[in-house]
Amino acid sequence: MASPIWISHRGYCLEAEENTAEAFRVARSLGFLHLETDLRTTADGHIVLAHDATLERLSGTTHRIEASPRLLLEQVQLRGKARLVFFDQFLEEFTQSHWIFDIKPESALRTIDTLLHWWRQPGYRDFFSQRVRFLFWDKSHQDYLLRYQPAARCMARVEQCRRAGIACALGMPSLAGIEPGVSYSLPPRIGGINLMQPSILSRYRRHGANVLAYLPATEADTRLALKAGVDEILTDGPILTA
Repeated sequence: MASPIWISHRGYCLEAEENTAEAFRVARSLGFLHLETDLRTTADGHIVLAHDATLERLSGTTHRIEASPRLLLEQVQLRGKARLVFFDQFLEEFTQSHWIFDIKPESALRTIDTLLHWWRQPGYRDFFSQRVRFLFWDKSHQDYLLRYQPAARCMARVEQCRRAGIACALGMPSLAGIEPGVSYSLPPRIGGINLMQPSILSRYRRHGANVLAYLPATEADTRLALKAGVDEILTDGPILTA
């Protein structure tokens, strides 16, 4: 059985603040070749790597990212004295890794327009085409990207993952509209029910899809996912060996 793809969720947050350069550096030093991050766009059109709509949780400030200019956000000090990472800074250091870009919906169209600008630059075409996958929360935003970049690789959206998970757990995957070549997130458990079972995963694979174990909360759940044979693991923890 092939080893799964290990994906570091927002960088290695056990040792550094999420979505910061240090979190990504630590993740890479621990062997992660694939990472995940969140993209939002400032009021003046700069992409910033941040999960929340405001910086209250990370810094105690109430700045709303989509309503704030870059100059203001650059001055914000996060916990541990870290700073926000802007996309031009990201491109200078992290294009050798593989990424999932979670496109936050509040500024999705502006974010996509800026990404398309970078995608058209000769030096970054291979990065976007070969090393980036996109996660959207709204189908219209995904359709907008695909209109200009039909070959963009997109993860299954939340509603698609829920529908597929229910259908496969019930043994009726044909009802889910599972798409070949697409990765579907599946939590290790729902309501105490173990979903990391080879029989469930096989139903995705009959339709040519991949299964991503979504944020297993414990080492035991991570090992269940490994034993079941998932294709990918999105984790807040380290890479586990057998």
